[in-house]
Amino acid sequence: MQNLYTEDLQIAYDKRIIVDSLNISIPQGKITALVGANGSGKSTILKTMSRLLKPSKGHVILDGKKIHQVSTKQIAKELAILPQNPTAPGGLTVTELIAYGRSPHQSGFKVGNKEDQDMINWALKMTNLEEFKDRPIENLSGGQRQRAWIAMALAQDTSIFIF
Repeated sequence: MQNLYTEDLQIAYDKRIIVDSLNISIPQGKITALVGANGSGKSTILKTMSRLLKPSKGHVILDGKKIHQVSTKQIAKELAILPQNPTAPGGLTVTELIAYGRSPHQSGFKVGNKEDQDMINWALKMTNLEEFKDRPIENLSGGQRQRAWIAMALAQDTSIFIF
């Protein structure tokens, strides 16, 4: 399991400080929730912890390494991110979306091997989407669509999920 924490994290938009001197540790094997009022910086913290935003000061540490100094592919092998309002290209099926979660584990022309297919099938089963596997994402209900995105994160096979 990976260890994710911040050290004296400061996040600012332009010169306006949104988060200052944040030290937070995400316990291994636990579900952790950030709770706060609308606009208080919860999403900004999660975006910074998942390397989508760069902090003004301080660091996000993943398994002893500064997250902003680690390659994107390596981060994707250790950390799955599900944005607040994800969007998929039109016509993409549930299975195709879930397969995107496997991309950090593929190299060169090695696409769609047995391990990838097993993980996709497992993610479909875990999210109860097997009967919808060939359906386009845009033809799903809102709840089914959310489960498809969760299945993609599960198929990524990481030890940390940021939703």
